[in-house]
Amino acid sequence: MTRRILALFASSFLTVALSIPAMAEESDGVIESIDQERSELRLSDGQTYHLPPGFDYGAVAQGMAVVVIYDADAERPQLRAI
Repeated sequence: MTRRILALFASSFLTVALSIPAMAEESDGVIESIDQERSELRLSDGQTYHLPPGFDYGAVAQGMAVVVIYDADAERPQLRAI
């Protein structure tokens, strides 16, 4: 019984660990600009992030302090979460 519980715990842990993006990075700053036509968000440090399809532009505004999580392995950083 203990082996089954341990196996269940190990497989659950691996499933969750594999679902997290491997190259995710985190950054913080103040939103400098939001370009809806190009689906881009620029922070005060000059870094530009590509926004995902269906992004809710009403949830962010210029001048807002944010922490962003993005994929660093893309040609241009792909935003995952704010």
